[in-house]
Formats: sequence, C-alpha cells, structure tokens
Amino acid sequence: MLCTRSAARLACGIARNSWVAQQNFKQTAALSVVFEQSCRLCSNTGVVDAPNKAKPSPAATKEGGILKRVLTKVGFTPNTKARLKVTSHMLYESVADKINYVTFFNDFKLPNTFNSWFLVTELHVWLLLMRAMAEGSETGEDGRFLRNCIVEAMWGDVNTRAKKLGANNPSRTRQQIETLSEQFQAALIAYDEGIMSDDRVLAGALWRRFFEMNCDDYAQIERMVKYVRQQAVMLDSLSRDQFITKPKVAWLDLDKCKV
Repeated sequence: MLCTRSAARLACGIARNSWVAQQNFKQTAALSVVFEQSCRLCSNTGVVDAPNKAKPSPAATKEGGILKRVLTKVGFTPNTKARLKVTSHMLYESVADKINYVTFFNDFKLPNTFNSWFLVTELHVWLLLMRAMAEGSETGEDGRFLRNCIVEAMWGDVNTRAKKLGANNPSRTRQQIETLSEQFQAALIAYDEGIMSDDRVLAGALWRRFFEMNCDDYAQIERMVKYVRQQAVMLDSLSRDQFITKPKVAWLDLDKCKV
C-alpha cells in the first residue's frame, strides 16, 4: 500500500508540472525503478505465507554458517583449492605407501638406494600428473593446480627422506636434490613423448631414465613398457569422482605384468 501511494503522488506531481519533469527526467526514472523494486520486494516478504509458517531460528542459521566455514577451511567443500590440495597428497601417498618398491628393485636388478626409490616414484608420479592434466591443463583450471600440488607433495617427501639420509652433510644433500629436480623435468618431457608415440619411443625413454642406460635385457624393457601402458589405461578409466573427489587409485601389481 505504501508503494502504491508513493507512485500516485509521483504521478500527480508530474501532471502538475511537466516542464520540471522534463528537466529531471533521469531523476524521475531512477525513482520509478526504486518504487518498482520496492513493490517486488513486498511481494516476496512472505505476506501470502501462512501466518503459522515455521522460520529457522537465528541459532540454527548461525550454526549452519559456522559449519560451512569450518568445512570450507579444512577442504571438505567440493571443487575448492583446499580440497584439491588434500587430494594431491592422497594421490601421492598412493604411490609412496602402496607401490611395492622391493619388487621393482629385485625384478629389474636396481640397487636398493635412494636414487632407485626416486626413479620408481618419479615414474608413478608422472602417470598421476598425466591423468591430472586431463581435468584441465589451462592456467587456473583444476588439472593444472592439482598437478602442481602433486609435485609439491613429492618434493616435500623427497626433502624429508634426503635430510634423514644426509643429516651430516646438508649442503651435499641440497645439491643432490637440485640435480634430481633437473632430471625430473627432463624425465617428464621424455615420458610424455614416449606415451604419445609408439612403444619403441617409450622404451627408449624408459631405458635412458628408469634403467639409466644400464639394461641389456630387452624383455625387461618390454615388460616396463607394458606396465606403463596398462597403468595409463587404468588411470584413464577413472572418473573425476574416483580421481579427485574420492581418490581410489588401485595400482596394478608388477608381478601380474609379464611378457
């Protein structure tokens, strides 16, 4: 009712003095918009609702708001950067905790050293990075952010392990990690080229990096090529929910990969 009376008074004023209305056209139009917005607001204020309609209490509203903020902060809200960061650590842990490193050392005659551990880890992390980029490779997209977080998680673990092994010579340890970082970047390029090419190119990349050009058994190289292809297919079959929302990466057992 208040909005209607105001509009009526405005119309009477315009009729009495058209010259003033012309000079103040913009102001009048603005006022008309305000009145229209007020009327729409009145129609949505619950006047037509039942008088006994239950309304949420202020305490319940406040509690819901606090819960939402807490969940968002700890990363349980879907599709947030915090949630993706949690996912990246879960994905990396699927490598560090679930891959049977001893099997790789024994089957491929790798020395039980920190470098051999890194070579096996690097290969599986690359497979995760390749799958992550399928979720968006452009800047600001989930895939690229997830990839960077996985790499960050890996280097955090590498630094922790390296410091324990080289506690007496931290400067030497730092130099070795820098060398590993450069080799890691080169390995990503070589593996990317290999996975997009035929088995011969992938075999060459594995021979140069994983076997460090020290393997004359072609059957072993062929076995690794088959293993990498199968893991790539497994990761590609995972939905976004299985890979990001609730990571469920079931790495294939190396013992089941024979040539």
